[in-house]
Amino acid sequence: MQKNLSLANQLIAALPPQERSRLLAHSELVELELHEMVCAAGELARHVWFPVEGFVSIILPVPAAADMAVAQVGPEGMFHTSAMFDVEHSAFHARVQAAGRAFRMTRACLQQHLQHSSYLREVLNRYANARLSQLAQQTVCINHHSVEQRLARALLMTRDRLTSNEIFLTHEVFSLMLGVRRESVTQAASALQRRGLISYSRGYVMLLDEAALKSMSCGCYEADLHTYERAFPEAGFIGARRPGVAIFSVLEDSPSAVTSR
Repeated sequence: MQKNLSLANQLIAALPPQERSRLLAHSELVELELHEMVCAAGELARHVWFPVEGFVSIILPVPAAADMAVAQVGPEGMFHTSAMFDVEHSAFHARVQAAGRAFRMTRACLQQHLQHSSYLREVLNRYANARLSQLAQQTVCINHHSVEQRLARALLMTRDRLTSNEIFLTHEVFSLMLGVRRESVTQAASALQRRGLISYSRGYVMLLDEAALKSMSCGCYEADLHTYERAFPEAGFIGARRPGVAIFSVLEDSPSAVTSR
């Protein structure tokens, strides 16, 4: 019997075992390669993904300006949520920022499952509502908090999804996440390093003092955690996991083969 990563995705884990098995029977476990553009804005969204490792940035293309990442999706969620509402074309880019694996199924198959499963509808509706609340929180964050506070928040959010205090991301990626120039990211990272909160070099960040980072970050980080915890009180947000601890589960009737995208 082979171990698989199905319960590492918290939406899949929130389903009753029988419903989970039905969903996984129509899914395939695929590799998400670093920097891969899984879907581009304006394209037909043919698939949905439930990540079990790494994370994807959901990016809003901005005409005549720099694009901006409006959300990060890792093992706590799914993309594209637009498929839940029968929206055919994506309004966002989806780019892999940390490689890993995900369960993928066709948009049409998800919609069939939604028609026949009240459990799946409830789980995904709760997730979509949490995502909307977090998007609203991000708008507040951008308008009211400093770059240093927002970088601390972004580092903690990334740590939560990777379950590691070591983060391999460039200043360009953090610039995309924060909606600021790379120079501003460098200045903020230097300030956090001087305070002993992080150690960083090109493309690498080590979180040294998690408690101090939480104090330094704006309240939006904790607000995001509480939003998800309210939506899924039975599971808890991914941030509650201890860094470095992977969650695996054995399901006799779930797929275990890994295929390429």
